Amino acid sequence: MTKNIKIKICGITDKDSVEVAFKLNVDYVGLVFFPLSPRNISLDKAQKLINFKNSNTKIVALTVNAKDCFLNKVINEIKPDYFQFHGSESPNRCKEIRDKYNIKIIKALEVRDICSLQNDINKYKRFVDEFILDAPKSFLPGGNGEKFDWELLKNNEIKVDWLIAGGLNISNIKNALLITKAKGVDVSSGVEISKGKKSPKLIEEFVLKCKDIEKVF
Repeated sequence: MTKNIKIKICGITDKDSVEVAFKLNVDYVGLVFFPLSPRNISLDKAQKLINFKNSNTKIVALTVNAKDCFLNKVINEIKPDYFQFHGSESPNRCKEIRDKYNIKIIKALEVRDICSLQNDINKYKRFVDEFILDAPKSFLPGGNGEKFDWELLKNNEIKVDWLIAGGLNISNIKNALLITKAKGVDVSSGVEISKGKKSPKLIEEFVLKCKDIEKVF
């Protein structure tokens, strides 16, 4: 494993949490624009949150099968560094959006078995800049607090940039990284005190834990 584990805090909705994330210089802050999610926020609220942005942290706008009319609003009002797609967006759709908006794309993929995962990566890798490898969807397309079988990624030969997601928290993150050798982590429910409500304290503890793990590996 290389050092400098990338850290993404996803689904932030409040000022205190976003301030802590920026203060700790996490690599990505994810803002969710999906009405069915408990972490969904308005564009107006998102604008207020990114006022605290530093020069190191990238803003990720998470959407699910969004239409161009909404993506236009996100681009104009938020100016994110990435779009993250958690729906059924096709490789061609990813390419279309990346070319149209000149923006980097993160695509979330479900990890059911290594063969189908590698097939999905091969389909998307020309049109996507990074991947989120997440647990299979239940009701929501992410942020469900459910982990997948990390052993599926043991000794993997995945050659693209990816972050591990799904049920991560301060108690299991070391084991997840030890098994998968992931170079980045994406946490949401694992730093919440209730569904959709982030804890600045848990965010700080999680980030510091990741930084401690870097020293071990």
